[in-house]
Amino acid sequence: MNHLLKTRITQLAFLFLFAAEFTFYLLILQTGVVEYHHSVLTEIWMVPAGGMAGILVSVFYYRERGWLISLLLFLQLLLSFQYAVANPAELFLFGLISGLTAPMLIARIDRFGVVVVALALSYMYGTSYFDVAAVQRTDIALFLSAVALFASFFANMAQRREARGSISYYSAGSIFLWLLLDAALFETLSRDSVMHLWGSSAFTWNIVFFHCIGLAAAYKLKDWKYNDGVLLALFTLTYLLYASGSREMLSLVYPFVISYYNVIILRRLTRLPYRMLAVMALSLWAASGMGLLIALSHTFVPAWIALLMLAGIYLYRSLQPKLYRVLYLMGLTPAERGLP
Repeated sequence: MNHLLKTRITQLAFLFLFAAEFTFYLLILQTGVVEYHHSVLTEIWMVPAGGMAGILVSVFYYRERGWLISLLLFLQLLLSFQYAVANPAELFLFGLISGLTAPMLIARIDRFGVVVVALALSYMYGTSYFDVAAVQRTDIALFLSAVALFASFFANMAQRREARGSISYYSAGSIFLWLLLDAALFETLSRDSVMHLWGSSAFTWNIVFFHCIGLAAAYKLKDWKYNDGVLLALFTLTYLLYASGSREMLSLVYPFVISYYNVIILRRLTRLPYRMLAVMALSLWAASGMGLLIALSHTFVPAWIALLMLAGIYLYRSLQPKLYRVLYLMGLTPAERGLP
């Protein structure tokens, strides 16, 4: 009985830890810092630099995450007191902490349903406070850091879970492109006065509800073999809605897509050994940065090109077995036809 109670407390603590840190990234690092510095890359580049450095450092220290996570979150809490006026060194530390903690949290996941609930809490909280001005988010940063720090004491971060999975170049490239597509659209929408979704009471409940629906659907279908095709269709629909200027429909579809693909990505990442997980985390930081550059370039063409690339890769992978069968019936090997 005591063991069962301890397990439930541990899972609940990890739930709040994951939710608080994910929300901190969304409201403070991804949007708050960027908004406060008016998207000037020369002022905010230390955050991604710190993030990528943190991921590399985590490869050597992730086995010490039992005590390291709490130490990092205590430092994050101290930095949060003046997050809005952080100097370059402090911005680097914010990124370093995020880069260190994110893959460690993913590596700690043992019950996937707990993380899905954590994402739901994060999206609900983040949507509700997304339109708060960056300069006024200090209390939010302090609250989220305090929750994460307190939860880390009970989340049993020292627990280890052996992961022996692998990832193909196709899957790695697809995940990179999915995040690039999402980052490009999110960064563009958050700066678009016409298509901006967050902060409008007419759309808040739409966004929250369809985030939750997307999470539930993805959790139910997390191992479905057709998820790649579904994600391609969802992103294509989202981009077409953005291009058509259909703001109301976008407020229904886009949150669903974000939630769905986040669950699918996390599911795949949790199966990877830590070093491979760290490599994927580095690529995701790069994709997020490229999405911001697309938004700041005021041209959406690169995002459409990325979508076409994803479609081409998916179609090639889908048609390749059929092509091999045709060549076999013709009496030719793939090598003779110049195929891999």
